[in-house]
Amino acid sequence: MTDADGRSRLLYWAGVALGPLAWGINLQGVYVLAHFSCESTRISGAILSGVLAVVALAGTAISARAVRRGAGAEWADAQGGGPRTFMAWLGVGSGVLFALVIANQLAASLMISPCLR
Repeated sequence: MTDADGRSRLLYWAGVALGPLAWGINLQGVYVLAHFSCESTRISGAILSGVLAVVALAGTAISARAVRRGAGAEWADAQGGGPRTFMAWLGVGSGVLFALVIANQLAASLMISPCLR
């Protein structure tokens, strides 16, 4: 396996990895910032959620690009390219799903006061 081949395989996994990672950081970050948001401003959690939703969507875009780039390689590959294409499509779906989850958490953090404990 060449170095370029190893890097191209990581592109297929980008959406699968970045979506859940962004969601986990968002969940923990909103919990950490809840105490400070009560005392000062509520915008810090919104900024964090917005940035991490973009990260999840970036993983989606990278996986979608890997699908488009590898579409012609399915016919040339002796194995058909099925597992890599499946992982890329799974990454696209996972990235979109986790971006929606982050958007839901953003909406909840904007509507519910962090001072209600």
